[in-house]
Amino acid sequence: MNLQSKQMAEYFKERPAYKRLLKGIRIKYINLGEIKGNIVISNPSKEEKQVLSGLMKKDYSKNKNISINVKVLEKRIKESKFSGANLKEIIEEYFSEDIITKKESNNNYEIELEDFFEQILNKNINTQMYPYLEEIIKNKNDIYYNLKKHYNKDKEKLKTAILNACEGINNLPEEKIRIPVFASNITGDPHGFDKNTLCGKIFLMFICYIEKIKIPKTIEEFAEIYYQHNLLIDDISNMVLCKNITGYAPDKDFIPNEFECASYVRHLGLKGFAKYNKPIYLSLYNLSNISYLDKYHKYKEVIVMENPTVFMEVSERSNKKDFPIICTYGQVKLSGLILLDMLIEQNYKIYYSGDIDPEGIQIADKLKERYNKNLKFIGFDVNTYKRNLSNVELSENRLKKLEKIKSKELQDICNEVSKTKKASYEKKNIDEIINFINNL
Repeated sequence: MNLQSKQMAEYFKERPAYKRLLKGIRIKYINLGEIKGNIVISNPSKEEKQVLSGLMKKDYSKNKNISINVKVLEKRIKESKFSGANLKEIIEEYFSEDIITKKESNNNYEIELEDFFEQILNKNINTQMYPYLEEIIKNKNDIYYNLKKHYNKDKEKLKTAILNACEGINNLPEEKIRIPVFASNITGDPHGFDKNTLCGKIFLMFICYIEKIKIPKTIEEFAEIYYQHNLLIDDISNMVLCKNITGYAPDKDFIPNEFECASYVRHLGLKGFAKYNKPIYLSLYNLSNISYLDKYHKYKEVIVMENPTVFMEVSERSNKKDFPIICTYGQVKLSGLILLDMLIEQNYKIYYSGDIDPEGIQIADKLKERYNKNLKFIGFDVNTYKRNLSNVELSENRLKKLEKIKSKELQDICNEVSKTKKASYEKKNIDEIINFINNL
């Protein structure tokens, strides 16, 4: 910087009335990468009018707005006692900074961002996550731009979160483990992979990207994705009520050899409850300790009911006391879906009974979408609906839910409910369910 630029910057600093002009020039340079154009001073003060009139050799005393052409300004500087001063140097000295244009700033930003992701990649060389990370960064997909948003907020926090998420993916457990324990092992924080944390969100995004599935919208979908990767969320209180479900558990006393890698024994808990004709609550924890269900059961059908009262009545009054039945308690929890998945694996046929109202039909529709030809309905027909009709009026907001039903088998009942605008409940259909079981 030459001496005259420094001296003129000091001259301006001693006269505050120049500040808005210099500020305008600085903004122009940052935005355009060069000093040009006009700087407009709106509603100038008396002091601003005086100093700018003197500097530009023009009377601004009556101006409501003052427009200063930068090229003319540079000419006036050359004509002053600071003739060797450089306007860019004056601005940098005045604001005590090296001015970086937007273009320069953007270039620097992109270089730093590229280096940031390169560091992440280098930390994951020869890991399971590496090819997926490389793909995300190369293709600049939605995940990349999501990460970039967090980079702009706090890149160090993001770096830690990504590395922990990658570490989680690279060390997914082979056996079921509770998510707080897994998170503690990986991140040192039992809440490290909670879905509301940055690391938890990235971890889930990575899992969904690898599996080519959508980000879950509900807590049940979220828990199911984790369960499929041996991570347990709420493995105790997430339960399903059932009866006459039998299966096998790993034989802990079995010592594998080169020809056999695993052995199984009857699950004595399931066997005992079935023997004494008693219902049992199966939690996710219980289900995680069942290897597979009995494929040689006397019956290869199972009745799934929405309401516990209906479940108990059917359990006590049916002639077939050993028939397998399940109760979901309304919306099907993950434990219920896991149990049904296990039954489907052993080729059981599922029959579902529930309330005929918008919410009950939604449950039926979701189950049908999941199990397709392996699931049939009990009572979801127009005749049953009319026979068991209640006086409960359905609001228009509730009826709108029927517009989203996908199953073709449920369209007739949807039309009838939309027309009648009343609910029909499973509790009035107990005798029909019992007769259905007795006649199987």
